[in-house]
Amino acid sequence: MYTQHNHTHNPFGKQGQCNAFERSGFGKKFKEHFMGGNDPFKEMFNKKINNYKPVNITENENNFTVQLYAAGLHKESFKIAIKNQVLTISYTHEEKDPDSKLIYQEFYESSFERRFQLTDKVFDDQVSALYENGILTVTLPKNPEKNKPEQKVDIK
Repeated sequence: MYTQHNHTHNPFGKQGQCNAFERSGFGKKFKEHFMGGNDPFKEMFNKKINNYKPVNITENENNFTVQLYAAGLHKESFKIAIKNQVLTISYTHEEKDPDSKLIYQEFYESSFERRFQLTDKVFDDQVSALYENGILTVTLPKNPEKNKPEQKVDIK
């Protein structure tokens, strides 16, 4: 099983390299201008970052498990589907309370979709899911006939 997205773990390069940039005169002005106030670039940047939901995939003897970090979302708005051996996890955000006025915003609830290519090593008709403490856990039972242990070959 592998993800169909090609995201890097840190899209901004190596950690710690931005500190010198932020301390420089240009870096301070850049940050104040583009990341301060109600600048449209700040909003676009924050929406893009909040649209990406990180995933951990683990394996044990009986299952593959996909854990998607999605804190603060509504369980009813998730959709999990499998078609043509592709697991799709999606979330549809619906605007609520149009009467309230947002004064300041640092996080954005937005729709997203993640896809994962499955193999015949998974019983795709026995998948289960649980959303608890901000983590969506999708359990994919293994097909024991296709998940045989490694066989050692003697060299003569």
